[in-house]
Amino acid sequence: MRPVAFRILAFAATLLLLSVVAAACSAPGSSSGTDSTEPIDTDAGRALFQKTCRACHSLADARAAGVFGPDLDLLQPDAERVREQIRDGGGGMPADLLDGDDADLVARYVAEVAGSALDGEADPGTRGATQPKQPTE
Repeated sequence: MRPVAFRILAFAATLLLLSVVAAACSAPGSSSGTDSTEPIDTDAGRALFQKTCRACHSLADARAAGVFGPDLDLLQPDAERVREQIRDGGGGMPADLLDGDDADLVARYVAEVAGSALDGEADPGTRGATQPKQPTE
Protein backbone atom coordinates (compact mmCIF):
# COMPACT_ATOMS: atom_id res chain seq x y z
CA MET A 1 0.00 0.00 0.00
CA ARG A 2 1.27 3.47 -0.76
CA PRO A 3 2.25 5.63 2.24
CA VAL A 4 -0.37 8.33 1.48
CA ALA A 5 -3.16 5.78 1.13
CA PHE A 6 -2.05 4.14 4.38
CA ARG A 7 -2.19 7.48 6.22
CA ILE A 8 -5.66 8.22 4.87
CA LEU A 9 -6.86 4.76 5.88
CA ALA A 10 -5.36 5.15 9.37
CA PHE A 11 -6.97 8.58 9.76
CA ALA A 12 -10.37 7.23 8.67
CA ALA A 13 -10.07 4.30 11.08
CA THR A 14 -9.20 6.67 13.93
CA LEU A 15 -12.22 8.85 13.17
CA LEU A 16 -14.46 5.81 13.08
CA LEU A 17 -13.12 4.60 16.43
CA LEU A 18 -13.61 8.02 18.02
CA SER A 19 -17.18 8.27 16.75
CA VAL A 20 -18.00 4.82 18.15
CA VAL A 21 -16.54 5.78 21.54
CA ALA A 22 -18.46 9.08 21.56
CA ALA A 23 -21.70 7.30 20.68
CA ALA A 24 -21.15 4.74 23.43
CA CYS A 25 -20.55 7.46 26.01
CA SER A 26 -23.82 9.20 25.19
CA ALA A 27 -25.95 6.08 24.74
CA PRO A 28 -28.86 5.41 27.11
CA GLY A 29 -27.72 3.38 30.08
CA SER A 30 -24.17 4.65 29.79
CA SER A 31 -22.41 5.91 32.87
CA SER A 32 -23.51 9.47 33.55
CA GLY A 33 -24.51 11.51 36.55
CA THR A 34 -28.19 10.87 35.91
CA ASP A 35 -27.75 7.07 35.91
CA SER A 36 -30.29 5.91 38.47
CA THR A 37 -28.56 2.57 39.04
CA GLU A 38 -25.84 4.20 41.14
CA PRO A 39 -26.81 5.30 44.65
CA ILE A 40 -26.69 9.04 45.20
CA ASP A 41 -25.49 11.03 48.16
CA THR A 42 -28.85 12.40 49.27
CA ASP A 43 -27.30 14.66 51.91
CA ALA A 44 -24.96 16.27 49.37
CA GLY A 45 -27.83 16.66 46.89
CA ARG A 46 -30.00 18.26 49.55
CA ALA A 47 -27.23 20.67 50.59
CA LEU A 48 -26.58 21.73 46.99
CA PHE A 49 -30.31 22.13 46.34
CA GLN A 50 -30.66 24.27 49.46
CA LYS A 51 -27.75 26.44 48.40
CA THR A 52 -28.82 26.92 44.79
CA CYS A 53 -32.53 26.19 44.32
CA ARG A 54 -34.53 26.69 47.50
CA ALA A 55 -35.16 30.40 47.02
CA CYS A 56 -37.32 29.64 44.00
CA HIS A 57 -38.56 26.05 44.35
CA SER A 58 -40.57 24.20 46.98
CA LEU A 59 -39.28 20.76 47.95
CA ALA A 60 -40.28 19.32 51.31
CA ASP A 61 -37.25 17.06 51.73
CA ALA A 62 -34.97 20.11 51.46
CA ARG A 63 -37.27 22.21 53.67
CA ALA A 64 -37.54 24.61 50.74
CA ALA A 65 -40.60 26.80 50.25
CA GLY A 66 -39.73 28.94 47.25
CA VAL A 67 -42.50 30.84 45.52
CA PHE A 68 -41.11 31.70 42.07
CA GLY A 69 -40.54 28.33 40.44
CA PRO A 70 -42.64 25.18 40.32
CA ASP A 71 -43.32 23.14 43.43
CA LEU A 72 -41.15 20.12 42.70
CA ASP A 73 -43.09 17.88 45.09
CA LEU A 74 -46.20 18.39 42.98
CA LEU A 75 -44.38 18.27 39.65
CA GLN A 76 -42.32 15.16 40.52
CA PRO A 77 -40.01 15.43 37.49
CA ASP A 78 -37.61 12.66 36.50
CA ALA A 79 -33.85 13.26 36.61
CA GLU A 80 -33.57 13.84 32.86
CA ARG A 81 -36.22 16.56 32.96
CA VAL A 82 -34.54 18.30 35.89
CA ARG A 83 -31.13 18.07 34.22
CA GLU A 84 -32.57 19.51 31.00
CA GLN A 85 -34.14 22.43 32.88
CA ILE A 86 -30.89 23.13 34.73
CA ARG A 87 -29.00 23.12 31.43
CA ASP A 88 -31.48 25.08 29.31
CA GLY A 89 -33.20 27.29 31.87
CA GLY A 90 -36.44 28.99 30.92
CA GLY A 91 -39.50 30.34 32.66
CA GLY A 92 -37.37 32.76 34.67
CA MET A 93 -34.70 30.19 35.52
CA PRO A 94 -31.23 30.99 34.19
CA ALA A 95 -29.50 28.43 31.99
CA ASP A 96 -26.51 26.52 33.37
CA LEU A 97 -27.26 27.38 36.98
CA LEU A 98 -25.24 24.27 37.86
CA ASP A 99 -23.00 22.20 35.64
CA GLY A 100 -21.38 18.81 35.41
CA ASP A 101 -21.56 16.57 38.46
CA ASP A 102 -23.37 19.22 40.53
CA ALA A 103 -26.20 19.45 38.00
CA ASP A 104 -26.42 15.67 37.81
CA LEU A 105 -26.47 15.32 41.60
CA VAL A 106 -29.28 17.86 42.04
CA ALA A 107 -31.25 16.32 39.16
CA ARG A 108 -31.06 12.85 40.69
CA TYR A 109 -31.75 14.15 44.19
CA VAL A 110 -34.91 15.99 43.08
CA ALA A 111 -36.13 12.99 41.10
CA GLU A 112 -35.60 10.71 44.08
CA VAL A 113 -37.26 12.81 46.80
CA ALA A 114 -39.89 14.91 45.00
CA GLY A 115 -43.36 14.03 46.20
CA SER A 116 -42.19 11.75 49.00
CA ALA A 117 -43.50 14.09 51.71
CA LEU A 118 -46.90 14.84 50.15
CA ASP A 119 -48.63 11.88 51.81
CA GLY A 120 -48.42 13.52 55.23
CA GLU A 121 -49.87 16.86 54.15
CA ALA A 122 -53.53 17.66 54.69
CA ASP A 123 -53.88 19.71 51.50
CA PRO A 124 -50.87 19.37 49.17
CA GLY A 125 -52.73 21.33 46.46
CA THR A 126 -51.96 24.61 48.22
CA ARG A 127 -48.18 24.24 48.14
CA GLY A 128 -45.78 26.60 46.41
CA ALA A 129 -46.25 28.72 43.30
CA THR A 130 -47.89 26.05 41.17
CA GLN A 131 -51.21 26.14 43.03
CA PRO A 132 -52.15 29.45 44.69
CA LYS A 133 -54.22 29.21 47.84
CA GLN A 134 -57.92 29.69 47.26
CA PRO A 135 -59.64 32.30 49.42
CA THR A 136 -61.56 30.81 52.32
CA GLU A 137 -65.23 31.60 52.54
